[in-house]
Amino acid sequence: MAPDVPTPCRPAGRIPSQTWSGLGAPGVSRADGTCLISVDDLDAISLAQPYLDAVFTLAQGSTRILLDLRANGGGDSAKVAHTAGRLLGDTPTQLSEVVSPDRRRQWWTPALPSGASLRQPVAILVGPGTFFSAEALAYHLQTRGRVTVVGDTTPGAADHITPIRLAPTVLAYLPEAYVIDSITGTNWESAGVVPASRVLPTR
Repeated sequence: MAPDVPTPCRPAGRIPSQTWSGLGAPGVSRADGTCLISVDDLDAISLAQPYLDAVFTLAQGSTRILLDLRANGGGDSAKVAHTAGRLLGDTPTQLSEVVSPDRRRQWWTPALPSGASLRQPVAILVGPGTFFSAEALAYHLQTRGRVTVVGDTTPGAADHITPIRLAPTVLAYLPEAYVIDSITGTNWESAGVVPASRVLPTR
């Protein structure tokens, strides 16, 4: 099966800083060698890619990266793949396969120009507000040993679901697909992404 290679999250900290609003764009700030990137959504990569690429360019000179996903409710899987690729390396890497009753779809990181990926140590902040695709980003990077996950256990929403209105006050959620991480062969459904270091949420 041919892999889905997508084309190409929001940051914070002390000055110097650069922040964009809207379009699911990230913001970034650096202080004392740490680049803090707060990604509060994962909107369509077609809109956010220029901002996302600019953030990672600004992060190039840092000594360490802190990626804050505590307020990220999920979104575009292509944005997950591009962000993961910036941290995993220039060569395409399979992250997962989404299995539906009638098809299977692979998600790969994109091929990047030589030297475009970041090699600094990375910590990811997660918590109860980290959901679905944001959980996927943390999980895929954690299982590959690329990041240290810090914070509180995430809700554990891995399955793809379809909401169905059964009555005016009753909404059911029908699972339509599940995710298989290419390293673990499983996912974070129900269990959530479990931090290596637990810290009570502050956001």
